[in-house]
Amino acid sequence: MPKNYKEYYLISGRQAALLRDFYLGLGYNEEQTRRLCSECFGAEIMTDKNERMRSVNWTPPRRTKGGNSSDGGIFSRMFGGMTSAFSSKRSAGMTRAKSSAAMFDDGLGDGYAEARCAPMMAGAMAPVMAEAEAGMPLPMPQAEPEFNTAETEAPKENERTSPLDESQLIFSANVNTASWGYVSERLSTGKEVDPDFVRIEEIINSYGFELKKPEGDAPFELTVEGGKCPWNKDSELMFVGIKGKKADAGVKHNLALLVDVSGSMDDEWLLVQMSVAAIMSRLGKGDVVSVIAYSDYTVTVSEKTDCADRDKLVDIILSIDGIGGCTNGSDGLEKAYKYIQDNFAEDKNNRVFIFTDGDFNFGVTGKGALKDFIYKKRETGIYLSIVGYGMRNFKDDKMEALARNGNGNYTFISNPYAIEENLWKKLESGLITVAKDVKIMIEFNPNFVSEYRLIGYDARRLTKEEFYDTEKAVDGIGSEHEVVALAEIKRGAAARKYKSRYLDTTVKDTEGEFAFVEIHYKTPEGEDKIMTRVITPEEAGVGGANLRKAALLGGFGLLIKDSAYKGDMDKKLLGKLYKAELEAEKTDEPKPYSHLDIISRVLK
Repeated sequence: MPKNYKEYYLISGRQAALLRDFYLGLGYNEEQTRRLCSECFGAEIMTDKNERMRSVNWTPPRRTKGGNSSDGGIFSRMFGGMTSAFSSKRSAGMTRAKSSAAMFDDGLGDGYAEARCAPMMAGAMAPVMAEAEAGMPLPMPQAEPEFNTAETEAPKENERTSPLDESQLIFSANVNTASWGYVSERLSTGKEVDPDFVRIEEIINSYGFELKKPEGDAPFELTVEGGKCPWNKDSELMFVGIKGKKADAGVKHNLALLVDVSGSMDDEWLLVQMSVAAIMSRLGKGDVVSVIAYSDYTVTVSEKTDCADRDKLVDIILSIDGIGGCTNGSDGLEKAYKYIQDNFAEDKNNRVFIFTDGDFNFGVTGKGALKDFIYKKRETGIYLSIVGYGMRNFKDDKMEALARNGNGNYTFISNPYAIEENLWKKLESGLITVAKDVKIMIEFNPNFVSEYRLIGYDARRLTKEEFYDTEKAVDGIGSEHEVVALAEIKRGAAARKYKSRYLDTTVKDTEGEFAFVEIHYKTPEGEDKIMTRVITPEEAGVGGANLRKAALLGGFGLLIKDSAYKGDMDKKLLGKLYKAELEAEKTDEPKPYSHLDIISRVLK
């Protein structure tokens, strides 16, 4: 049944230029880019080149319904008048991006008139028409008051602990970056940050470090640094970085892309389309992709498409339509997993991608039920990648639970820069797992350490039983993934109390050991493995670029989280650490949306 109203997105001139550069940067040719810039999920993309819209931030365009010019009613008469006015006043700078004309044509068609007039009452047209006749840019809609239904879960912060009471610091790896994506977007747009959304390890792990690469058959390598703690003069920081090995370049992929097209996502569909296009741009001959859309019900958009033909992939992207309605995410996941299971390829990476705001309000909806649902799916050998959207309706707790319990990883997208960084540049690390169920134990020698506290990983702490339980499922590490742990420690000797490596041996047996690291993991084939490493006092006392960066990000996280353990960390100290990093990187102007850019905005 045809729609009674045309649907469109109105974007600024800056966004239009960014959109075009984005697709060209992914490797799409001019014609493919033109098509991707003309339509999104069944709605036309129209462009306003108004200079006043050239904000540094990406503003999600609203999907809007306009009148049908064929209805012969008041809308068509308005459209005609507006078109006439604009045709004689090109200085207004309005253009329409459509499939039959170049995206940045300076001509002014009736499409923009439809976009501007549809939401306006007839009585309000006089001043608008006067502005148009005078060659003045039309006023844009005012920002709405924020309606925020975002949800998350905040576990209790890790406490300071004596090695006498608990000598072994045990936690699971976390390669997610969603917290950083959400927090950076809030800060970049001048909005307050709910401390509950701040997971400091995800802020740190979203940054790039200079870690040692694994050699030989080792799945990963450790980099250790240590030095003074900027926010606590009585403490030091110990940096432990783990870098995963690079996966074989010849690995092919069997992917199911599950796209949330429910009503709560309509402001995010342009970013979702860009995300899907970014992933597809990295696929090639031998890679297979299927696309499934879901809302109240599930629709199969394409099945088992070989990715050799880029034009065909563009056809698939443009055939995804916005449905609206409720979000039956469990049904979509069920069908996506079943599809991959029915077409499972032993020689390929089998993975489900879900693009959603996590607002599962139909089918299985509770966080606990979703956790149980997805935990069973991890037994299939199928991996899960979650791409989150939606500043106002962001169900972080559900998506984090899905990722943590489903062989998954999880990132948050709020602008094109995040897509480029997390779904394009780092796609391989998000696609190919080199080690599953990665559990890390750091045992501190009480002869050197009197107290320690793990910064972040509040929801990732494990018991000794869970560490040694080979059936306990936790996160894995992908190709060249980096996992960083930052611990605040106090030097000093302690008396013997509990059984441990250092309490049940003579000093001579562990002489020269500052700490002991033991990592339990599984190979992608499921074989249990153990890796151990001794950290010497020399390593724990020498700082470098990695520690400097981690201290900046860790201190920043403590500050915006308003942590009980932030000590002397304030904006002044953050500014000092920020300036040191700028000088080290020899730059005066951070890249937009980068960590340094967001920190600079906080400082201002």
